[in-house]
Amino acid sequence: MRLRTLALLLCLAPSCNQPASPQASATPSAPPAAASLEPPIAQVPELVSTSATDVPGLRVVSGTIRHSGVWGFSDLAVDLRLVRLSIVSAKRGAPLAKLLSRNALAVVNGGYFEADFRPSGWLKHDGVELARKSDTSKGGVLALGSTNLYVGEFSGLKFEPQLAIQSHPLIVEPEGKPGIHRDDGRRAARTVACLKGGTLHFILISAPRGEGPTLFESAALLRDAPPRGFGCTRALNLDGGPSSGVVFGADVPARQREPIAPVAYGIAIEPR
Repeated sequence: MRLRTLALLLCLAPSCNQPASPQASATPSAPPAAASLEPPIAQVPELVSTSATDVPGLRVVSGTIRHSGVWGFSDLAVDLRLVRLSIVSAKRGAPLAKLLSRNALAVVNGGYFEADFRPSGWLKHDGVELARKSDTSKGGVLALGSTNLYVGEFSGLKFEPQLAIQSHPLIVEPEGKPGIHRDDGRRAARTVACLKGGTLHFILISAPRGEGPTLFESAALLRDAPPRGFGCTRALNLDGGPSSGVVFGADVPARQREPIAPVAYGIAIEPR
């Protein structure tokens, strides 16, 4: 009797009323579906012009480049029938603004130079050689004759120039082909000599130090047609980074972009 009573009490306990636990399935259940993640969308560069200035022989378009950040740009279109280019040197280096002569429309920073401000490559002004050629197998040259204009590799230069600036790399090769084929990840402000439809342009892309486009990004930006790029058919990289800049004369009300470091020489744009 006592045993039956004990058994009855045990059955009345909560554990006796619980349904049997289901057996684990032999087939493992699928994990919950993960939330779908959209891949990040790369922002396509876009030029946004904010001002345009026209004076005889020079047109300046300024604006910003929308990319991963906001970079500024100045696009100087030079009419060589009305203006001439001159090399303005500073043997011990100088701020670019100091190289702007009274009658100049603008002065742009030039090519590379050494720590003692000697030009790193070939430099000619009015037919006089200011610095000798360095390795001509890489990079290229901006060259002007009395009636000739050339931007490209040394092998394609077929006349004796009155003005010549050697630099590197050739970012956009003939027929608009890219001259940079891998990305080194190094960002900087850029100054470039560019041909568009036979017209010489100086293009500056300004950015804080450590920012700005890589050379690989610059190649696409220079080659692409507006509004995604500048539409250059050839482009030669000049000195960039802290040397990159342009200073305008009093008669050209355009955005000043002074470099943060002294330069060895500038390219002055002067009325003929």
